[in-house]
Amino acid sequence: MLKLQVEGSREKIKSFMDDVHRNPSVKVLEQETGYKIKDGEVQPCVKCSIDHIPERRMSIIQIITTDGQKIEFKMFDMVQAAITEGIKVFAGRSVDIFSVIQEEKEAFRLWKKLRETFEEKDERS
Repeated sequence: MLKLQVEGSREKIKSFMDDVHRNPSVKVLEQETGYKIKDGEVQPCVKCSIDHIPERRMSIIQIITTDGQKIEFKMFDMVQAAITEGIKVFAGRSVDIFSVIQEEKEAFRLWKKLRETFEEKDERS
């Protein structure tokens, strides 16, 4: 666990803390907002406890086929094991970008439907 104290203008503190909350390698455990007197002036201040979760490392596996074509795979948290000479097994996580795109499309359709529903409700009021 790490302790972090941020001082500055309200806008800059808010912007910075928003970035901290969005950062997947940082988990905010506690956050306390207050003021601090510095050089006779009252200044906004945020104190927080955070866990730093290092980013998962990405590895690129490149396979060259017998006809010379190159195929690349990106994997997170990859481990490898040599089975025999010249034969290796790779394990890790990968992301299917097409499923992510599909999920975003479905979320957008839902948002659009909700917006239309609320607009119709407002028009009736």
